[in-house]
Amino acid sequence: MTQMIESLIEEAGNQLFRYPETTKKEDAKYVLKKVLRPASAPRRDSFFWPHALLTQALEAAGDTATLKKFYEGWLNKGLPVYQPDTVMNGYSLLYHYEQSQDANMLEAGKALFNYMARYKTEMGGTMPYRKHHPTHIYVDLLGMTAPFLARYGSMTGKAEAGILAIEQMDLFLKKGMDETTGLPYHGYDTQTGEKMGIIGWGRAVGWLLLALADSLEFLPADKEKMKLTEDFARVVETVMQWQREDGYFSWQLQAVEGPRDTSATAMIAYAVQKGSNIGALVEDYDGRLEKMEKAIVSSVREGKIYDCSGECEGFSQYPQVYGAYPWSLGPGLRFLLERQK
Repeated sequence: MTQMIESLIEEAGNQLFRYPETTKKEDAKYVLKKVLRPASAPRRDSFFWPHALLTQALEAAGDTATLKKFYEGWLNKGLPVYQPDTVMNGYSLLYHYEQSQDANMLEAGKALFNYMARYKTEMGGTMPYRKHHPTHIYVDLLGMTAPFLARYGSMTGKAEAGILAIEQMDLFLKKGMDETTGLPYHGYDTQTGEKMGIIGWGRAVGWLLLALADSLEFLPADKEKMKLTEDFARVVETVMQWQREDGYFSWQLQAVEGPRDTSATAMIAYAVQKGSNIGALVEDYDGRLEKMEKAIVSSVREGKIYDCSGECEGFSQYPQVYGAYPWSLGPGLRFLLERQK
């Protein structure tokens, strides 16, 4: 196990600086999309949410040297933030500040918080995933921003940051869940109230649980935290009903005879393990976590975690392509390291 984890850490460090590696065909497709639908083509950069998932795993591994190189590179480029999910990189930036005491890193964290506060104001009080769809709320953004905000608020004593994290999570739990199954939709429309995407998309579940687990660690002990802790426990109990016999979760949780998905499995596993480790979960899920661990390990080959579904392209756009991506490697490695605690 130790040798395998070391290979995962090495690969995470490598991917942090070279993702995305694209083919000529993919580059041509991207250029065409930029011409035909420029608003829908995400800007490519080296500080996107997949990089953040890798930094979180490297934080768990204590790889301060790689994080130093990454974050100093970000600051040297002027701390570019092209969309809110870039802010996810701020979570482990704060860890790097704690380790290095580099005041520039804390200033960078302040800039990221200010970006989120301005974004909420600019978008009329909501936090859409993209400005060109101002009424569309994606659960993804909870996992990408709420933990950073909670951590920043805890570190600096800035209560507004924690409040912003709580507001995001509370709103989604009120408006983005399916009442029958208790599972999340991918998102919802703030104008119509219509719920968007499918029920129980695996990574949607993962993003929701990730947001809750990593935020609860840093939120102050009050009635809002108590409520979110209860919500977290309820969602976890619901989700666990859909774990497959082989230990995995499917790309869509209820499609238990469909393709397994290590990104969904890893994100759920990490959140449940983290929740158990910080005392947010009273129920004993160790047996289920052991099955998830065996499942993820069985998908590891040459420092990568395979059986991972491809990148989502929007509501109800879930390509049935499976391989090895940062969104299985980062959460999977982070889970295995959290499990060792």
